[in-house]
Amino acid sequence: MNSDTVEKYSGTIISIPYNHLKIDALFYNINTHPDHLEHKPVIVRLHGVLGNLLDETEHYLPSILADQDYSSVTMNTLLANLGLFFGFGIFDDTIPQVDAVCNYLRNIGFKKIIIAGHGLGGCIALRYCALRNDIEKYPAINGVIAIATPYSIADTIRRRWERFGSEPSYDEVYEKAKKIFKPDSKLDTTQDEMIIIKKAHGHTYLPEHTEIYTLRTWWALAGPEAEGAKAYKQIGNLTKLPILLIHASNDEIIERRESEDLCQIALEAGNKNVTHAAINANHSFDNNHNDLARTITEWLDRF
Repeated sequence: MNSDTVEKYSGTIISIPYNHLKIDALFYNINTHPDHLEHKPVIVRLHGVLGNLLDETEHYLPSILADQDYSSVTMNTLLANLGLFFGFGIFDDTIPQVDAVCNYLRNIGFKKIIIAGHGLGGCIALRYCALRNDIEKYPAINGVIAIATPYSIADTIRRRWERFGSEPSYDEVYEKAKKIFKPDSKLDTTQDEMIIIKKAHGHTYLPEHTEIYTLRTWWALAGPEAEGAKAYKQIGNLTKLPILLIHASNDEIIERRESEDLCQIALEAGNKNVTHAAINANHSFDNNHNDLARTITEWLDRF
């Protein structure tokens, strides 16, 4: 990758105030023309596991969208980077962070906002929009895009850990975590600890096949009682917002039926504006970002 390519995909780094902290994000295609702010939806992009730097989609897609004159903000949440490792990356705590970014975009003039996420980010996007599914109260939220999104984070992780024979097992982690975080637990919830899951992504003990959480972050994201991370429950509440679900037909993590089932639940809930698309790609859409971008821009062009 030469320097011109790096510059092309770099975006503009922005910091958005959030409580006593800040939210780091990359803003692509900053366009303040009144017609752009009024009529073109801006896309708030939510990362997958560990943040924005792990797959090519996070870099290529915003640039391709910008070529079609779409602005986008790729934000980090509490789940990014070390959040899962050190105990502060709690799934539902990302919701007010997304609010802060949406408020920032509204304050600079954008009238239409689309919430988009990939993998874990898709679960956050569906959760956020399910909680903001009120057109009168949240008129700027105009739709949601869920890319390679699991039916349920807990189910997806359990199946993967069982497939590779994780150490410790899903049930062993659950038994340990529930002693602290189950609502009727008598233990102090500050008794959190870091856990390392070997063979979580493959059959070896290599670092790339290992996952790290704390019991608290695992409970809020991957535990069987983590309601917010169950995409099938969230999408059933999205009766008013347009939805685009995109599945990668060669996805090594998410099964095709998961996306199809999410689509069916949304339709059965009464949402008449649900689009489902399949793209010939792996989970990260390596070497097929153009088809992903084309599918998204064709859907966005309806707004």
